[in-house]
Amino acid sequence: MSHSNESTPIRLGFIGLSATGWAANSLVPPLFREPLASKYSLVAVSTTRAESAEASAAKYSVLASEAAGKKVVVKPYHGSAEHIAADKDVDVVVVSVKSTAHKETANKVIDAGKDLFIEWPAGHHPEETQDLYDAARRQGSRFALKAKSIVDSGRLGNIVSATFNVSSIRGRSGYPDYAKYFLHPSTNLGLIDIFGAHGLDMFTHVLGPISSLSAVAENKVTSIPLSDSEDKPTGEVLPYSKPTQYCVNGLLASGATFSVHLQSAVSETEFLWIIRGEKGTLRIVDEDMTDPKKFGFFDATPKMYLDGKKVELPDEENRSGLLWEAVAEGRDESYASLADAVRMRNVLGAILRSSKEGRRVDV
Repeated sequence: MSHSNESTPIRLGFIGLSATGWAANSLVPPLFREPLASKYSLVAVSTTRAESAEASAAKYSVLASEAAGKKVVVKPYHGSAEHIAADKDVDVVVVSVKSTAHKETANKVIDAGKDLFIEWPAGHHPEETQDLYDAARRQGSRFALKAKSIVDSGRLGNIVSATFNVSSIRGRSGYPDYAKYFLHPSTNLGLIDIFGAHGLDMFTHVLGPISSLSAVAENKVTSIPLSDSEDKPTGEVLPYSKPTQYCVNGLLASGATFSVHLQSAVSETEFLWIIRGEKGTLRIVDEDMTDPKKFGFFDATPKMYLDGKKVELPDEENRSGLLWEAVAEGRDESYASLADAVRMRNVLGAILRSSKEGRRVDV
């Protein structure tokens, strides 16, 4: 998503940005620090209610003013996404809302002819992801979905195999009450849809596409307790029937073998990624996974070792900042498009088919 005038910041409108929450804690902070503060300007926010929109706009007006060194007034919108999408002062609209509202919200942005930045899963189910891609392609917009880690493995030679293990305690102890809609059987928001999709996106970005796979999926818990914002039990317990274990193995298009193990509702977190080549081995591991508040993937703080020697990585807090910088500079290869989202949906579909039918599936 290149910008025609490098001296003029890209003006962002943000749907789903409240004063607190995922977007407030993870996506937005890098925008108010250099090198991004001079490349972006947050000019508008939109939430479901007028009160939350006003609170969000007030908070980010202060932060935007401090970053710009002058007074900036962030506009508050609420209700339909068409209002912020129609704002002539907005260049790019960011969508960070529940996946059940992705299609309706994103289509308002696409119809307005604005560039769109949307997080995975880019639609509530595969058909919606495809619909968004088709609509965006007709409109000619360009997109970013989620940062992809780029690991230079040239020193490894031809890749022989890869192992990717992620374990999360989420579901074993208190599950956040605000996110309990994830647990409902009707939502496509289980382990494979969120942790799995983000992990496999990173995995295939580095190693290339999956050619074929076999998968096993199992559920090992029958109910999940809820907790409040302070991690204290609310007393509410919800039934749970989605898989908490996914074991996937197969072949990459390169010919390398791979194995992926994703699990939730376990007693200890884990993040381990090993890439073995003919000339060396790359190991990415979180060595501090004993914190009971860690969930496993999104809050992993891994270290990287090339043939046993530590490789320096960007700060954890700057991961989303790397994405914003890639978008501002037009480095399309550094972030995912809706076409990538459609391809990932195909991978997830193959995993589900294999686990249900008990057979190897070509991707």
